[in-house]
Amino acid sequence: MHSRPSSLLPICLIACLTASTAQGQTTTDAQREAFVIQARQGALDSAIEGLQTLYHQTRDERVRADLLALLVRASRHQEALTVCTWCQTDDYSNSELANLGGAARSASEYPKALELFRALTFRDPSNTEGWLGQALVHTDMGNYTLADIALQQYTQVAGSTTAGLEARGYLASRTANAMQELNARQTLVEQDPTNTGELHALYRLAVGLGASSAARSIMQTNPEVFTASDRLWLTYYEAVTDIRLGIHTDQPPRVQNGLAQLDSVLRTPEAPPELITIAEYDKVVALAELRRFSEAEALAVRLENQHGQLPSYVARARAYALNGMGRPDEAIALYQSLIRQSPEQATNPDDPLNEGLFYSYTDAKRFREADQLLQEWIAKEPEQRLDFTRTLRIENPNYQKVLLLNVLLSAWRGQTNEASEQLALYQSQAPGDPYLWMMKGDLERVRGWPRQAEESYLQAAQLLPPDQQDAARHGVLIAELQRGKWRGTTTEIAREIAEADPSATRDDLAREWREQRAPQLSSSFARSEGEGSGTQASREWRYEVLLEGPRNDSGSRPFAQRIGQYGEFEDENLHAAYNIAGYEWNLHPATVTLAAGHGAQLNQDFLALAELKYAPTDHLTTTLGVEINTTDTPLRALRDGINADRYRAEVAYRRDERGAGAIGVMATDFDDSNLRQSAYGYWNQTLYHLDRWQINGELQASASRNDDVEASYFNPSRDASLAGVLSVSYEIPLDYRQSFIQTISLGSGRYWQEDFDSENTWSLGYQHSWELAPDVSFEYGIARERAVYDGVPEYDNVISAGFVWRFL
Repeated sequence: MHSRPSSLLPICLIACLTASTAQGQTTTDAQREAFVIQARQGALDSAIEGLQTLYHQTRDERVRADLLALLVRASRHQEALTVCTWCQTDDYSNSELANLGGAARSASEYPKALELFRALTFRDPSNTEGWLGQALVHTDMGNYTLADIALQQYTQVAGSTTAGLEARGYLASRTANAMQELNARQTLVEQDPTNTGELHALYRLAVGLGASSAARSIMQTNPEVFTASDRLWLTYYEAVTDIRLGIHTDQPPRVQNGLAQLDSVLRTPEAPPELITIAEYDKVVALAELRRFSEAEALAVRLENQHGQLPSYVARARAYALNGMGRPDEAIALYQSLIRQSPEQATNPDDPLNEGLFYSYTDAKRFREADQLLQEWIAKEPEQRLDFTRTLRIENPNYQKVLLLNVLLSAWRGQTNEASEQLALYQSQAPGDPYLWMMKGDLERVRGWPRQAEESYLQAAQLLPPDQQDAARHGVLIAELQRGKWRGTTTEIAREIAEADPSATRDDLAREWREQRAPQLSSSFARSEGEGSGTQASREWRYEVLLEGPRNDSGSRPFAQRIGQYGEFEDENLHAAYNIAGYEWNLHPATVTLAAGHGAQLNQDFLALAELKYAPTDHLTTTLGVEINTTDTPLRALRDGINADRYRAEVAYRRDERGAGAIGVMATDFDDSNLRQSAYGYWNQTLYHLDRWQINGELQASASRNDDVEASYFNPSRDASLAGVLSVSYEIPLDYRQSFIQTISLGSGRYWQEDFDSENTWSLGYQHSWELAPDVSFEYGIARERAVYDGVPEYDNVISAGFVWRFL
């Protein structure tokens, strides 16, 4: 009776344990489901805390799976990865592997994420989450080929899905495959037009591609998705696109349009501060490109004061503006700073900073630094470089650029012959290059050959496309202006200045026209203290003041002149003056000058002059002149009541900027029946010119014959002189187009006079010249001379001064 219950005890125990386990499992599931419901109702953190406690108590796999899902949902990725540190990959379900892989990716633990997603696809090759996860992680890691393979596998399994298209767009954006990204995002938007995230992404992509019209279409089609701020930003992006494309394609009107759009953004009251700042930065760039340099610099200074250091692209535009304003030293400092920040930009093939620095050096006349820059630059530039495919060798534009800049530098340093020879060599290798013809024209104009320059510019124009001929056309007009062909030319110049796109050549044209037609006042003064040889009285001084009116459209101008003289003879003060008014007619290639006036003091008579100049070539100029009651009549002759008329003829030859001379004859007919016949000749030659130093030589010769009449003025029967002068000048640049020049001159010669022995002559002088272009220049100097007067050596101190003031 007692043995039966004991025999049933194991069975009862097993039954009880089984019932207890079933009850516990039922309780765990109930608690798990309760926490999941709680999370769905918004109490995510408390649900996670409850599941964590339950998992620690039960180690239930389903609890772990729900806990991982909620942690990932709460973006607590690192916690999800540490829920089960002892678990192996095989211990996780498919959903857990997907969640843990996503958590590892979000925590940037890419190798771990890749391991989990690979385990998932190995276990189940048809699992779409595994292939998609691998594609995203490979993209994160930069393994773009593997990412593309994973995406192909995903497409085979899942077909075309939104998630796949998004992953494809992500890969395309990381690989800068804009068109592939555009296709992916367009498909996403077509599948779900209400997907605001993809609409914004597609909008940003269109803006980034410069497809502003497409971006605006997206915005107009979906107005509810975009705000007023978005529309304002789009206007800004459109403006910047216009500015950058206008600069890249050399289309100033497009830059102007972009600037107008920027101004509309800046005038909008609700524009956000960050947009205002960036728009003003880009406005500096646009203003500089349109050569509105003063405005660009003023805005750049304000922005620097407001926001600190300017972005590099704005600083570069400011440097360009500073150089355009004639402040090259400030531009040099900016360019040097930019190159220190980004050394690779110094030799950028598209737009090297070295080029701007070079022009700033040369404008500041810092030629040695410019030369050093070119030497260092060309050492880094091969003659050829690889094209953008990295497979084909092409001409290196920077190498060619440095060679041409070196030609310009040689010319600007004074080595014009060497520059012309080097350019001729390049032209023999590329005779059809229009830019070499343009440079040839520039060099010929500098060398004083405007007719030859005009031919070179016309040749360049024939080789240039119709929309790129502005520079050649401007060169032709400047050359015509310089050689005196004003009639008709000035009308074309006015039209070009009004209608041509902003450019350096248009500015040069406007400046040349403004300065050549400007009225000006000039004056000269000289005083000597010797006993006086030559045709004037001893111990004399002389001054001239000339006021020239503005040139008209034909290049003609009126003028008025005052000439005064003073001398002493036999303790008598001698004064004479002349007041003259005249007109200079430009009858290109001839110039006719007619003037009339009246004398004062010793000379009370009417005077008149007529002069004809004819310049048939760049090298030859002939002059014929008649002066009735000439202003060069000696004071002693005027004291004796003797006037004189002068007739002269001259042929001048100008070889180039380094050499020029003339020969001439004169006949001076005095009222006392004396006819003075004179001949003269001279040649000026630049012997050396490099940077600031210049050495010039001049050879002078003259001879005269006079009638044998009694005269109180110096009147040798026959005389002749031969002299040479060597001058050494040193220039100190002060600012753009402004300099201080010191000159020392030393002369030596021989003078012969009939009835007297020939004697040596010499001179020693020192002079200062201040070139303060474009308005004022003045000079002053002192000299000591040894001359001969009727066989007697004479020592003379000469003081001279003069100035030119242009009214611009």
